[in-house]
Amino acid sequence: MTYRPYLLPLVAAGCLALAACGGGSPPADGLPDPTTTPAATTPAADTPTTSRPLELTDGIYEVGADILPGTYAATAGSRPCYWARLRSFGQPSSIIAEDNLEPGERQQVTVSPSDRGFKAANGCRWRLT
Repeated sequence: MTYRPYLLPLVAAGCLALAACGGGSPPADGLPDPTTTPAATTPAADTPTTSRPLELTDGIYEVGADILPGTYAATAGSRPCYWARLRSFGQPSSIIAEDNLEPGERQQVTVSPSDRGFKAANGCRWRLT
């Protein structure tokens, strides 16, 4: 199963269906009800979406679904942390590249569009550069 951290607030709020999050039927007069939250809106093309995290923490992310391909950078805190680029999920042979960052070490990793996933562990915070 793919880790999708952006879904946690919806699940925690009990929004397992759009109706539970204010996505029910429109009012009879056709005007939006100001007491409810709209279900989903489509952002403008130049507006960043919140469907993908801006910072990656511990987890396994699917490229293209959970994160964008690109170069991510992190600096290890007071303890070592780990990263891996993955060609598939669940198999030891699925690792394309991996490394550990020592405390205080900074590193950049380029996640390719052809990668299947990216794994981060032990506390580093990865940001798209």
